Amino acid sequence: MSSIAAPRFGIEKAAGEPSRMRRNAYRYIGEIHIPGRIRLNHVFREIKALGLPESGVRMLDAGTGRGDIALHCARLHPEWQVHGIDLLDDRVERCRTAAGSLALRNVSFDRDNLLNLSEVGQYDLITNTDVLEHIEDDRGAMANLARALAPGGYLLLTFPSVPQRRHLKLVAWRERRIGFKPEDIGHVRPGYSPEMINGLAGEVGLEPVKTVWTYGPFGNLAHDLFFVLGDSKPNPIVFAASLPFLLVLSFLENHTPTRHGSGLLAIVRKPTGR
Repeated sequence: MSSIAAPRFGIEKAAGEPSRMRRNAYRYIGEIHIPGRIRLNHVFREIKALGLPESGVRMLDAGTGRGDIALHCARLHPEWQVHGIDLLDDRVERCRTAAGSLALRNVSFDRDNLLNLSEVGQYDLITNTDVLEHIEDDRGAMANLARALAPGGYLLLTFPSVPQRRHLKLVAWRERRIGFKPEDIGHVRPGYSPEMINGLAGEVGLEPVKTVWTYGPFGNLAHDLFFVLGDSKPNPIVFAASLPFLLVLSFLENHTPTRHGSGLLAIVRKPTGR
């Protein structure tokens, strides 16, 4: 891949995408799932702000999904050692296939459960994005993630916020039309506030570093419109026509301050003495 494409995330998905249209979109635009694009923009910006060294970093992407974070970090930081875990075998296999297609030798993927995670002091950075709200025993999951961190290591989490920003009425209309319910995507709680997540982190021996509101007015609008247009299965013509506007909203979300949003990004740290 060219040096121009190197910092852009989402192009990794082209390696394992069967659809030619989507493959080309990933290759030339990057991430085209707009809510994911917004979330990952925040994630990668905050990872960069941590100032981690270019070599020697051990990273875990806990709940890797399609490997978006793990594959991008492995490609951007060839001297890091990156590991991704997920509950589903098909996701793990897809990630392995993408890593092979990209010739990445510094990333690996395995099937694992956060509630069974047994590593101790292994990682300098753990990412856990939009996962914790799906886990009934969130304290147990956080305790395992805390134990897996090396002293001084960082845990970066994202999740929906409580309370939420107001959403477009069209969202409720489409939910009724398709029979969608929040539990359909496996949420066992609506989300967290800064106080809730920092309190949970403190219970397992982690100290707060930073909380960032995400999906402010521009991101929230982009998320709602993307959902109304069909989410991951929109009409291609309608999506192509709306994509420039959605990309502008995504850009504005990531370049304007947000005082309150529909999502939160939290960074917590394991004290160096533990």
